Amino acid sequence: MFRFIYCTFFILAIPMVLVNLYLKSRQYPNYRKRWKEHFGIFKSPKFDKSIWVHAVSVGESLAAVPIIKQLLVDYPEYKIVVTTTTPTGAERINAVLGDQVHHFYSPYDLPWVVIRYIRKINPSLTIIMETELWPNFIFYSHKQNIPVVVVNARLSAKSARKYAQLTTPTNRRWLVEPITHIACQNVADAERFKMLGTDDNKLSVTGSIKFDLQLPANIGTKTQEMFGDWGSDSFVWVAGSTHVGEDEVILQAHRYLIDAGVNAKLIIVPRHPERFDSVSELIVQRGFSLHRRTESISNLDNQEVYMCDTMGELMYCYKKADVAFVAGSLVERGGHNPLEPAALKKPVLSGPHTFNFADVYQNMIDAGAAKIVEPNELAKVLEEFSENSGIGIKMGHAGIKVVEANRGAVSKTINLLRKYID
Repeated sequence: MFRFIYCTFFILAIPMVLVNLYLKSRQYPNYRKRWKEHFGIFKSPKFDKSIWVHAVSVGESLAAVPIIKQLLVDYPEYKIVVTTTTPTGAERINAVLGDQVHHFYSPYDLPWVVIRYIRKINPSLTIIMETELWPNFIFYSHKQNIPVVVVNARLSAKSARKYAQLTTPTNRRWLVEPITHIACQNVADAERFKMLGTDDNKLSVTGSIKFDLQLPANIGTKTQEMFGDWGSDSFVWVAGSTHVGEDEVILQAHRYLIDAGVNAKLIIVPRHPERFDSVSELIVQRGFSLHRRTESISNLDNQEVYMCDTMGELMYCYKKADVAFVAGSLVERGGHNPLEPAALKKPVLSGPHTFNFADVYQNMIDAGAAKIVEPNELAKVLEEFSENSGIGIKMGHAGIKVVEANRGAVSKTINLLRKYID
């Protein structure tokens, strides 16, 4: 009954889905040519056997990359199919892996669409990154005897409560029972999955793949190419992956620093490309001189704010900064990955909403590598860092130690996946 109701609501929502597809296609011309893939309509080569890796957007795609690279080495006889929900996720996969994998947009979770997808790509194993649990996707994979493994899985307390409120115990079992195995980031995530009805023998804790991130080989040269000598004699801070409602707070903090006499420079990186123009307008309205990444570096000079209006270059922005503020945390988005700046020995600041990375943040806070600040505290805390560089250096060294101490999730995950491939 639950699946019938679920499918009915999904079908009724299709007109709104099509409108959303149209709006997205206006922003991404290449997406306009490929939106039918969401309905399983695409030409594909014959797959004798494949491994299907499903990610959602940029974060999940980047987390999947080290897993995919190892699978390409270990199992060259398998085609690797990667699906993403968003165009930005697709861009990351194509930029990093190119034609080593076959990329398609993820199927909408309707029975006939999922079945069509499975028939076309013929997977021997389905790998779901993090917690993208689509009932029909999982059910029909299981029905075709395809192992479904959720890796790097996380389930926040907030999400667990929502699952518990929206579904009966019977329905929760219907969702999780077809899953072959769930490899969780930590013990707390495993306990939450257990509360939703997952058997102990289907759960393991492999750690967070995001601790295994590798710095780009060109991190130094590319950073210099992007910024030149801009900010070399200044206090530079970065606000990474900002969302609606955060830019105003960030710009207010930057204005405070400048008015207080701090020689401060701000790098701001909006999370979504559709916001680049509106954030740019806001920066100018607030009276700041602005340089956009897509402009010639010869125009950079002494601009007070540098906006990165490209995708995939956040790491280089973190590299340039003295302090990293990880956004998505001043509003209830749950925060973003603090391990990227930590791996670069940067002190990490965050707003109070960090439930997407709660355990990672707790680990970093305990080690003295990160600090949580309220919106009205941000400016004063930044001023303290500008006055005493030793604070940031000490936090940066603590951060890299946290990253190094928790590496190994990729190898544990690969060892788990081998059981279902071999």
